[in-house]
Amino acid sequence: MKKLTLIRHAKSDWSSGAASDFERPLNRRGNKAATMMAGRILKCGSVPDLLVSSPAQRAAETATLLAQGLELAQEQIIFHRNIYEASLATLIDIIRQLSAPEHIALIGHNPGLSHLGLWLCPQAPEWLPTCAVLELELTVDDWAAVTPGCATLAGYDYPKH
Repeated sequence: MKKLTLIRHAKSDWSSGAASDFERPLNRRGNKAATMMAGRILKCGSVPDLLVSSPAQRAAETATLLAQGLELAQEQIIFHRNIYEASLATLIDIIRQLSAPEHIALIGHNPGLSHLGLWLCPQAPEWLPTCAVLELELTVDDWAAVTPGCATLAGYDYPKH
């Protein structure tokens, strides 16, 4: 059985003056939320083996803060360009190409992550708020075997919860 944790990036700073959407950083609330959610994940004992993140600034900062809070090495973060602005089909392809680890966290953006959660598990929330953590248990032994509805909801948390 595989575990997939979907994590939407933390709150970003719209007033940062970033040159593009891709370069928009986290705001103070986002930094605090990412650190807090790492603590909650650590407390429940469901730490991923690998973080696969969008390279967009706000997602990369979220991944880095999560890794620090979860005591993961920098090598346990992989940045995948195609997660940024990904469609459901693209996210499914990314998951199906994953390798060995049993528990992976995918850090990215809406609407793609929310669509993926519902595709995998009909009981998933319709919309993931910023820094939401949706943990799914997949009834597959290989990432390539993911199909619609192959997951059950193992946990769901977000900063204001």
